[in-house]
Amino acid sequence: MSTLLVKAKNIYMYIYIYIFFFFQQGLSGRTVRFIADSCQHLKKFSLDDVTQIFDDDVIHVIKTLGKQLTTLVLDGEDLTDVAFLYLNNCAR
Repeated sequence: MSTLLVKAKNIYMYIYIYIFFFFQQGLSGRTVRFIADSCQHLKKFSLDDVTQIFDDDVIHVIKTLGKQLTTLVLDGEDLTDVAFLYLNNCAR
């Protein structure tokens, strides 16, 4: 795949995610998992305003994207120490 095509694909995914987040209200853990699975090149992921997100959802994000994430923002309201301990599995 050419460099230009990869850049175009990444830009498309960022635009799609922005639109999705802008119009979607009450994102759930299921949606967060879908985004993590669909956007393998994400570097920054903010889960600050996500409702109904639990340890398993955060652990899935870390297992899927943890090697490349430079920023992961968590609210932590419904999370336990288990999810926060998993942050040790992130590369950064």
